[in-house]
Amino acid sequence: MDLYIERDELIRGLARVQGVVERRPTTQALSHVLLQARDGGLTMTATDSVLALVAQYVARVEEPGELSVDAAHFFQIARSLAEPTVHLQLQPGNRLAIRCGSAEFTVNGMAADEYPPLPARDDQAVLTVVGGDLRRLIEETLFSVSLDDNRYGLNGAHLEEITTDDGTSRVRMVTTDGSRLSVSEAPFTGEFGMGRHMLVPHKALSEIRKLVDADAESWQIAFGESSATFSTETLTLMVRLVNGEFPNYRQVLPGTVKRTVRVPRGAFSDALKRVAIVASDRNHSVRFGFEPDQLVLTADSVELGNARETVPAELDGEPLFTGFNVRYFQDLLGATQSDQLVLELVDTLEPCIVRLPERDDALFVVMPMRLD
Repeated sequence: MDLYIERDELIRGLARVQGVVERRPTTQALSHVLLQARDGGLTMTATDSVLALVAQYVARVEEPGELSVDAAHFFQIARSLAEPTVHLQLQPGNRLAIRCGSAEFTVNGMAADEYPPLPARDDQAVLTVVGGDLRRLIEETLFSVSLDDNRYGLNGAHLEEITTDDGTSRVRMVTTDGSRLSVSEAPFTGEFGMGRHMLVPHKALSEIRKLVDADAESWQIAFGESSATFSTETLTLMVRLVNGEFPNYRQVLPGTVKRTVRVPRGAFSDALKRVAIVASDRNHSVRFGFEPDQLVLTADSVELGNARETVPAELDGEPLFTGFNVRYFQDLLGATQSDQLVLELVDTLEPCIVRLPERDDALFVVMPMRLD
């Protein structure tokens, strides 16, 4: 293997694999990135046995070849280089020579045939969605995926196909951790074919969000029996899906709304940030007082004292006093973009539905808390 590659392209490729490779691997190979030089350029492959990323990068290949090296160590070296072009050359003993300007490194590697095999693909249905929509789907739902390993049916995102009133097909992504729920939708073309009891794992969602570079770029999502593949023209991420029974999330959506509240995003976000300083107990509880022309937020702590904030609000319905985990609203605001929020409420211990004005493709549910 003998090739020349732009430093920025090399860094870009190595940065992408950092989230895939294992930091504390059961085998050394799972901390490595596989480098394969061919006439078409340089291919980098990384896997943790659940995810596998394969991506192509522009390079001038003088001699084809392949080798795997420690991904984190190689990334550290690449980021330290100063000149724009990097020369990579395979040397005897599975060693990789790295030259850039006056800098020279030699790192130990492993033979390519010792690298773990990638998951087999069994694509049965393929849909296409644009990059901006795919990123939005993930950003608006990732924060409410359960990280509790004991709640297996909640450890990923549920996907399903829906049809809108005008006959348009959308892919819907739903996540919940039992205390909150997020729903986001986007248009697609092609065929939806994800298994009913399959979930996209949290780590895969996080990596896909990082990989989406361009809003207009087309992404193909192919579903197999227990796997999914997310791909563009230059990269492929293969994912082993979680086999879990996602709950019937529609049951938590109230059928009747008694109160509707409109709040400005900026003032609401700032107020939450301040009361959260005091709401530092285990549940991060804050009292929400919905009054005719304002929302009053109060937090009390035996150790820290108390805080009170008011936010301008438009209430349609009777006043209501209830409690919520302040972190849930902060996460929601951090994942969405809207000048205002619409909160739909029923009673003190009923779920709160949060909508984004002028959008019908997203909604969020926050469960209340008892404050007595």
